[in-house]
Amino acid sequence: MERTSSRSSVLLLAIGLAMASTVLPCQAGSTGNGSAGSGQARFNNGMGLQQFRFEADAQKHCANDPVVWGSSANPGKFFTKDAGPQRVGGYFACMAEARIAGYEIVTGQ
Repeated sequence: MERTSSRSSVLLLAIGLAMASTVLPCQAGSTGNGSAGSGQARFNNGMGLQQFRFEADAQKHCANDPVVWGSSANPGKFFTKDAGPQRVGGYFACMAEARIAGYEIVTGQ
C-alpha cells in the first residue's frame, strides 16, 4: 500500500512540474532579458516592432528615436511620455518602429 502511495505522489509531482514549466514562460518578461515576452505585438503582426519591459532597455535600442509606451489595455496604441493612462505594467518600444508596425501614436498635444 505504501509503495503505491509514493508512486502516486511522484506521478502527481511530475505532472505539476510539467504544467508549471509550460505556463511560466508565457508571462511577459519571463525570459529575464528585459524584453516583454517574445517582443512581437498582436496588432498588425508586430512587423519590425521590438518591445521592452523596461524603459531603459528601449532607450538603449532606440538611440535618438523617442520611446513610447503601450499596454494590452489599449490595443493598437502607443503613448508618448506626456500622454496616455497611468503607466502600470505594459511595454516600451521605439516610436518609428511602432508607426511602421501600424500602431497609432497618441501624443499629449
